[in-house]
Amino acid sequence: MKTKKQVVAAALCVVALSGGSVFAQSMAEDMARFRQQQLADMRKFAKNRLTDMVSYRDSVNAQYVDFLKKRWENFKLLKQGRSFTPMPEPPVYDPRDSVPADDVSIPVVELQPLPQSKPEPVIVEPDLPKPNIEPVPVEVKKRMSADFFGTRVQVAVAGGRCSRMTGVSEAEVAAYWKALSAMPVSTWIADAQRLAQELRLDDWGTFQLMGTLFNAYLPGGTENELVVFRTFMLNQLGYKAKIGRSQSELFVLLATTSPLQNTSYFTITERGGHTQYFVINPHHRNLTQVQTCAGEYGDGGRAMNLAVVSLPELANDIESTELTFENRTYTIDCNRNRVRYCETYPYVDFSVYANAPIDKPTFDCLREELLPQITGKSQKEAANFLLHWVQSSFRYKTDPDQYGYEKWNFVEETIVSDYCDCDDRAVLYAQLVKNLLGMKVVLIYYPGVHLATAVHFDNDQVKGTHVNVGNEKYFVCDPTYVGADVGMAMPDLRNTKVEIITLQDVR
Repeated sequence: MKTKKQVVAAALCVVALSGGSVFAQSMAEDMARFRQQQLADMRKFAKNRLTDMVSYRDSVNAQYVDFLKKRWENFKLLKQGRSFTPMPEPPVYDPRDSVPADDVSIPVVELQPLPQSKPEPVIVEPDLPKPNIEPVPVEVKKRMSADFFGTRVQVAVAGGRCSRMTGVSEAEVAAYWKALSAMPVSTWIADAQRLAQELRLDDWGTFQLMGTLFNAYLPGGTENELVVFRTFMLNQLGYKAKIGRSQSELFVLLATTSPLQNTSYFTITERGGHTQYFVINPHHRNLTQVQTCAGEYGDGGRAMNLAVVSLPELANDIESTELTFENRTYTIDCNRNRVRYCETYPYVDFSVYANAPIDKPTFDCLREELLPQITGKSQKEAANFLLHWVQSSFRYKTDPDQYGYEKWNFVEETIVSDYCDCDDRAVLYAQLVKNLLGMKVVLIYYPGVHLATAVHFDNDQVKGTHVNVGNEKYFVCDPTYVGADVGMAMPDLRNTKVEIITLQDVR
């Protein structure tokens, strides 16, 4: 039988435990209320910030509409790039040609930058007061399917009726920009950012994505309306872009981190300094001047980086190409969606084409088909095999004859094309040497005439025509000089000065 003290102690324990339980329950309720209050505060903060951001964006768009209404200025266009004198047929090596038996060094010239046109001044308008416009909250109720180079994506049902453009006057463009500003822009931006991440898009992929969004949000629009929409969205996303006009056609004008080749441009003085704008001209119009609104959008934005460091995630649409060399058939797969995407690229430097990642289906086939042919060979033997393979597996035709204009290809484009010329072959060969042999390679440009490659060999016994890059010799490997081996340059070009275009080494 328990003593009185034991009963009292037990009672006190019950009370203490009961009180502790009540206290713990109270603490849990307090924590739950605290978390709910925190979430409510965070939602309120996010909503207020969104309100501020949308309000600021609305004010910038309203200000830019006023800029667009004013008379646009004329800018004369310059154009410089790497061009080629048409070579009707590739030369074929003749053993009777006088081939240097020992080392012959090709003279090298320094790369010349694009000439700087005289900057056109821009009148910086004073900031206009921000209009008090109520923002539209971002809310996605349902989505619809859209196409991005054969890849199905989901975008918000966030379009609607928008006034159509009937011309390309300042007033027409300004009215369309204003109409776009009244649309659910926050939802459009959210879609663009989400899809850019899902599809692993770089800057040019984002540029092309605007076409997908335009067709989804505003179906049936014209090409001129697409130019305005694309420029509008690029500005919202923080890129430096303008609308250009020539006669009745509009063009996107882009500032890029590196100069584009064979592309018309002009230089303008803006608040951030001198800016070169390049005309994105998909139909290859012959342009000598362009009109544009000189005012900047917002704080000016950032230039677009057109280097290819990753490939977009595109659905596969595989097409096989059969190439024949020395009585053997080589089957190479290419994703047609990837090829269609490559075809949209503006004229970036040759180094971009030769450094770009190769799409996996194509790279896997090149490796499976070609590695067995070069395994166990010396560097020179392997380089010679790949050289002869490129020389003989592809039919030759100049770009003007094939396309009607100069065009440079990524590897996948060359594989599926009916014909190719010197620059396409040089890029393909450089990629094969880098990725299959792991050797150092450069492009050599004979100004206005030709493009070839040169390869560095570990064996210092390799002889022939070469260029010096730093303290290393790179021997000419010309994939357009049919039948020629490592170290053999076209006879007519042996003493021609070349420009060296360095490439990234395979890591």
